[in-house]
Amino acid sequence: MLTRRDFLANVVAAGAAVSAALAIPTPIIAATAPSRAAVVSIHLDQPYLDRTGTAIPYHPPHGMRSAAGVEHLSEEAFRRLQCYV
Repeated sequence: MLTRRDFLANVVAAGAAVSAALAIPTPIIAATAPSRAAVVSIHLDQPYLDRTGTAIPYHPPHGMRSAAGVEHLSEEAFRRLQCYV
Protein backbone atom coordinates (compact mmCIF):
# COMPACT_ATOMS: atom_id res chain seq x y z
CA MET A 1 0.00 0.00 0.00
CA LEU A 2 1.28 3.49 -0.89
CA THR A 3 1.16 5.95 1.97
CA ARG A 4 1.18 9.72 1.70
CA ARG A 5 4.67 9.80 3.13
CA ASP A 6 5.98 7.38 0.46
CA PHE A 7 4.17 9.29 -2.27
CA LEU A 8 5.70 12.62 -1.21
CA ALA A 9 9.14 11.03 -0.96
CA ASN A 10 8.77 9.78 -4.55
CA VAL A 11 7.59 13.22 -5.75
CA VAL A 12 10.55 14.93 -4.06
CA ALA A 13 12.99 12.41 -5.53
CA ALA A 14 11.53 12.83 -9.02
CA GLY A 15 11.66 16.63 -8.71
CA ALA A 16 15.27 16.51 -7.57
CA ALA A 17 16.18 14.24 -10.48
CA VAL A 18 14.49 16.52 -13.02
CA SER A 19 16.06 19.68 -11.61
CA ALA A 20 19.49 18.02 -11.54
CA ALA A 21 19.08 16.95 -15.16
CA LEU A 22 18.11 20.49 -16.18
CA ALA A 23 21.03 22.00 -14.25
CA ILE A 24 23.64 20.02 -16.20
CA PRO A 25 24.81 22.06 -19.21
CA THR A 26 24.31 20.28 -22.51
CA PRO A 27 26.75 21.66 -25.09
CA ILE A 28 25.57 19.19 -27.74
CA ILE A 29 22.05 20.59 -27.78
CA ALA A 30 23.26 24.19 -27.53
CA ALA A 31 25.69 23.71 -30.43
CA THR A 32 23.05 22.22 -32.73
CA ALA A 33 20.30 24.71 -31.90
CA PRO A 34 19.88 27.43 -34.53
CA SER A 35 20.83 30.89 -33.36
CA ARG A 36 18.15 33.49 -33.86
CA ALA A 37 18.55 37.23 -33.92
CA ALA A 38 16.10 39.64 -32.33
CA VAL A 39 13.09 40.45 -34.50
CA VAL A 40 11.24 43.76 -34.66
CA SER A 41 7.52 43.37 -35.27
CA ILE A 42 4.45 45.56 -34.87
CA HIS A 43 1.80 44.77 -32.24
CA LEU A 44 -1.17 47.08 -31.63
CA ASP A 45 0.52 49.82 -33.71
CA GLN A 46 3.59 49.76 -31.47
CA PRO A 47 7.03 48.34 -32.28
CA TYR A 48 7.81 45.15 -30.39
CA LEU A 49 11.29 43.65 -30.01
CA ASP A 50 11.18 39.87 -29.77
CA ARG A 51 14.57 38.72 -28.46
CA THR A 52 13.79 35.04 -29.06
CA GLY A 53 13.59 35.56 -32.82
CA THR A 54 10.36 33.61 -33.18
CA ALA A 55 8.06 36.50 -34.12
CA ILE A 56 7.22 37.38 -37.71
CA PRO A 57 9.45 40.33 -38.67
CA TYR A 58 7.87 43.57 -39.84
CA HIS A 59 8.66 44.59 -43.39
CA PRO A 60 7.04 47.86 -44.49
CA PRO A 61 4.94 47.64 -47.65
CA HIS A 62 6.61 48.61 -50.91
CA GLY A 63 6.19 52.30 -51.70
CA MET A 64 5.26 53.34 -48.18
CA ARG A 65 7.59 56.21 -47.40
CA SER A 66 5.63 59.02 -45.81
CA ALA A 67 8.58 61.45 -45.67
CA ALA A 68 9.72 60.91 -49.26
CA GLY A 69 8.24 64.25 -50.33
CA VAL A 70 10.37 66.31 -47.94
CA GLU A 71 13.55 64.25 -47.70
CA HIS A 72 15.46 66.66 -49.95
CA LEU A 73 14.88 69.58 -47.53
CA SER A 74 17.36 70.59 -44.85
CA GLU A 75 16.23 70.66 -41.23
CA GLU A 76 15.86 74.43 -41.30
CA ALA A 77 13.84 74.44 -44.53
CA PHE A 78 11.60 71.67 -43.22
CA ARG A 79 10.93 73.57 -39.98
CA ARG A 80 10.05 76.71 -41.95
CA LEU A 81 7.49 74.81 -44.02
CA GLN A 82 6.12 72.79 -41.09
CA CYS A 83 6.14 75.23 -38.21
CA TYR A 84 3.88 73.06 -36.01
CA VAL A 85 5.95 69.86 -36.25
